Amino acid sequence: MSSSSSRFSSLDSLPQELFNRIAIELDVIDLAKLALTSHRLNRLVSCDELWIEKISADFGDRDMIIELLSDAGIEIAEMVTNSDDILPWMISSERDRMSDSDSDSGDDSGDNIDEMNDTNAQPNSAEAGYSYTGDGLRYYRERFVKVFPESNDALIENTKRAEAAIDETKQMLRAGPEAGMDVFTEAAYRLMVVQDSFPNSAECYYLLALICFMLNSFKPALSLLEVGHAINSNFAPIKELTSEVRSIVNGAYGSEGDAPLLNPAGTGPSAQLTKALAIIFQRLDTDRDGVLNASELAGMVKITNGQSPPAAMITQIIGAFGGQIQSKKGKKVAGWDLAALTNFYVAQTLDDPQETRSDLAKFGFDPRTLRV
Repeated sequence: MSSSSSRFSSLDSLPQELFNRIAIELDVIDLAKLALTSHRLNRLVSCDELWIEKISADFGDRDMIIELLSDAGIEIAEMVTNSDDILPWMISSERDRMSDSDSDSGDDSGDNIDEMNDTNAQPNSAEAGYSYTGDGLRYYRERFVKVFPESNDALIENTKRAEAAIDETKQMLRAGPEAGMDVFTEAAYRLMVVQDSFPNSAECYYLLALICFMLNSFKPALSLLEVGHAINSNFAPIKELTSEVRSIVNGAYGSEGDAPLLNPAGTGPSAQLTKALAIIFQRLDTDRDGVLNASELAGMVKITNGQSPPAAMITQIIGAFGGQIQSKKGKKVAGWDLAALTNFYVAQTLDDPQETRSDLAKFGFDPRTLRV
């Protein structure tokens, strides 16, 4: 037996799961050649799940992007799945049920790698849960043609549409965090449409990361920036945003041994900061009415800034984070409750975490451990 035949024989005996792990690294041409060597290898290569995984490997992991955006509060899975502008990349549950039935009967009626499929081959027990409808290969072919159109005219037209979509998205994001979730969702969807034709667009990943950053979702932003950096390590906006996000993350979460200022999602205070702020609130609330009035807030600002603030400044911060609050004594008082104090420090931490640690130190807390 030749060494080549021996290698094919070894692959031939693999269960589908292990075969997929190897095959995902092969070029499409190599997979096509491999499928011609035996009925068994033809079936293994025709696995829908293999081609679905290869779509992610060759054209970007769309499920990962959707999940990261979801972590940031942007839900576009349904929009993307049902879009006429984005090619499918997953096997529907209905198709899975049909393919399971087909596998049991040995009927491979789908669009397999060539017309010499062994339609009587039965999957072994290790192949349970895999489908062989041909949808996976068909989806890969459609995506390949979309990313690499046959004519230059089609490529030029696709490029023009993508550039226009990116320009429009940038305009949508000019409002910054105040743009609102609806705008962020629409912007993310448009970028996914661009990514469908240009999976190696570093600018797409940068803008998706920027959206997450504007929503204070730093870890999803960093994950998207890492992908963009892998595509184009010289893209300056990715470098700049990565530096800014890491600075905030390092300050908010600290290094080893440091207590975090924010919760893991970056949406609120950590348990340690919550406890510290409760203690600070009690110290500042000298009349014990549950509200930091203008005088008490002025005392807080003097501790943190080193000088007494003007009355206009106190009025401004009351309006920004507090308001007329019902005190424990039954009166409406203009000021902050504990929630307002917490919201202020979360906002400050998102902007400058080191300033928050500095303020805590002025109240007698260790800026690293947040302990008194």
